[in-house]
Amino acid sequence: MKIKSFFAKILIFSLILNMALPAFCEENDTTPKPYNKEEIPQAINDLRRFEIITLGSLPFVTFDVSLAYSTFRYVQHDFDSAYKPDIFSPNTYTQEEQRNIILTSIGICIGIGLTDLFVQLIKRSNKKKAAPRNYDDIAIIPISQDNEASKIPLPESDSEDEASDSENSEVSEEGMEVQEIEE
Repeated sequence: MKIKSFFAKILIFSLILNMALPAFCEENDTTPKPYNKEEIPQAINDLRRFEIITLGSLPFVTFDVSLAYSTFRYVQHDFDSAYKPDIFSPNTYTQEEQRNIILTSIGICIGIGLTDLFVQLIKRSNKKKAAPRNYDDIAIIPISQDNEASKIPLPESDSEDEASDSENSEVSEEGMEVQEIEE
């Protein structure tokens, strides 16, 4: 009894002590600082993105592969009701079929991740290759001062057609010209 009461007193004392100690601590800012771009190598960022995309797509791809496999099996067995696609049924697939579905899903997910990785690498490579454009050396010269410029004459219009068009047109309330159609 004495040992139990002694352990109970120590337990109560340690609980009170642990609850009271944070009141005497200094308040420091424990908010973590965001990472700098130079702090983590680009290869590690690419590997992390590959991992996130690959593992993130796994449940969706597995669902799609199992649905496609069950539909293919249903069609292959001439639409027999025993092979009707029911992906939520627990005993629909054998162990070999489950293994094949999972391995196919993993392969497709790795393909998706690698495709994204290659696209990102190509984009980054093209961005580095593109020379920055400098628009400071562009000068606008008026045509009258440019010796190499040639003046293109405007096409001449028939003055009779313009006169007949102006006679048949009226100005509406909004100020827009409305032409009358002659029949």
